[in-house]
Amino acid sequence: MDIRALRYFVTAASLSSISKAANHLRVAQPALSRQIRKLERDLGTQLLRRDSTGVQLTAAGALLMDKGESILRQLEQATAEVRASGSDPSGPVSVALMPAVVSLIAPALVMRMRQRYPRVALRISEGLTTFIVGELLGKRIDLGLIPTQPIDTAVSSTPLLTEPMFLIGPGGRDIAQARKAKGAVTLRQLSHYPLLLPSRGNALREQIEAIAKRSKVVLDIREGVDSTAVIKHLVVSGLGYTVQSYSFVHAEVERGQLRVWPLRIAGLSRQWSLARLRGSPANQAALQAFRAR
Repeated sequence: MDIRALRYFVTAASLSSISKAANHLRVAQPALSRQIRKLERDLGTQLLRRDSTGVQLTAAGALLMDKGESILRQLEQATAEVRASGSDPSGPVSVALMPAVVSLIAPALVMRMRQRYPRVALRISEGLTTFIVGELLGKRIDLGLIPTQPIDTAVSSTPLLTEPMFLIGPGGRDIAQARKAKGAVTLRQLSHYPLLLPSRGNALREQIEAIAKRSKVVLDIREGVDSTAVIKHLVVSGLGYTVQSYSFVHAEVERGQLRVWPLRIAGLSRQWSLARLRGSPANQAALQAFRAR
């Protein structure tokens, strides 16, 4: 099967138009049509029905569309991996980050990639852990930075770093004072703070409650809020405290909106891991850039 003809067919089918596909691929419309007709002759079946509104997939065309998209993705991935294996990696690299740490990680990652691997075309997206794992499974990204172990066995993870956790409270008017820690907070002391945490089922919430249960400490957990941004807004407004790693609140701490106290609680930390699809070698340039962080 001719790869160029397959790419022409997939593009025409996705756009439901020969002319739009020709414009998108920047080829002459007659040349694109000839390639698709040749593909149909080679396969011995009609793939597209042409009418006044454009083109529609036949049953055979729908089958090839499904397989063809996967073939083209695998070809692009293989090309990127081969290019990345050389001493001067090049090609596309797609990375997904958690929204709360994009402002902290993304600038440093972009700067490092520009300096060390200028021929790599970096693409950054953001999403929660479930989104990142889904993108990895769909082979739409190469790497993802996640704060928990992957929820799917098809995804492997490599631990990068362990972040300590902090008690987060509203900041004062004096930025220097707001950023100054007043000493480590123990689990027993934490029970005296009204806490704003995600709902049960969240990995951090489960970790905190498990530690408190083992130590027979009852925490004052108020509303369950399944949004880091909303939790931060509530804490800034003086409606409670939360527990988080510094990476999630660094911008607000720098602005004096929030303040942090270190926690002295055994077993409470956040493990950041670099996730990728199991059995699929990731772009070495991206791996090295992350590991150098």
